[in-house]
Amino acid sequence: MSVEQPAEQPVEQPVEQPKVSIILMVYNGRTQLFKRVVQSVMSQTYKNWELVIQDDCSTDGTLEMAIGFSLKDKRIRLFRNKTNLGIVKNRAAAFRNTTGDLICHLDSDDFIYEFALEVMVSAFRASPHVGLAYSDMAYVDEAGEPTSYMVNTGPVDDDFYGRGWRHFGMYKRSAYDKTNGYNEELVNPCEDGDLLAQIAEKSPVMRVPRVLYAYRNAGDHESSKKEPCHECASRTKCNFIRVWSSKLNPPLDVVTWKHIKVQEAPTLTNVKA
Repeated sequence: MSVEQPAEQPVEQPVEQPKVSIILMVYNGRTQLFKRVVQSVMSQTYKNWELVIQDDCSTDGTLEMAIGFSLKDKRIRLFRNKTNLGIVKNRAAAFRNTTGDLICHLDSDDFIYEFALEVMVSAFRASPHVGLAYSDMAYVDEAGEPTSYMVNTGPVDDDFYGRGWRHFGMYKRSAYDKTNGYNEELVNPCEDGDLLAQIAEKSPVMRVPRVLYAYRNAGDHESSKKEPCHECASRTKCNFIRVWSSKLNPPLDVVTWKHIKVQEAPTLTNVKA
């Protein structure tokens, strides 16, 4: 069931005030945290946005709260899946409902600071060649108070591919169109990192050195429940692992999880007569 019908996908146009689509997936979200994340979007200094809430068959009142928000602000667009899809497929479903020039992710128990969209849009405007940009972030407690900060690595750092999705990540629709899209074959919810790796292969990536995203540091995020990469059943289908392993020296065989030995060229001293 959807509260509204998905709009036709627009042709991207260079505009001064591009529309930003914020993907927010929910499933039995905790009431106060869900309220906080939606209000953080509604409080943005940048106004040309849409919040795409994709409900994955919640049963705890989350849907009813989301309906209330959508009635207050027409920029909040609510969709509900017919069956529970899980994180990977739900992310792809949410993307299909976006209409913006720029797309970003927001988890239902986190939030963004009020200037987040304005800063990110300005960064893209200043660097029009960039396909994906991401910020630094704060770890926060239940009350939303910062406990520590994360300075994300830049795209030229050695460990750029050693980690997954960066908060607050935002990408152009045109950059997405150069990829194979969200990888729905994954077992673990790594579809965001998979997409980051695909975009970084084909488009310039940029770090915005501002703390724009608040990540609830409670240890119960889905990302903390993932299997390690070397045990993942879908590692041979994962673009994040594929790209990351190819960047290692020596590269890594994702099937055996052993480094590939480079065959040395024969020399005059070891060639048999």
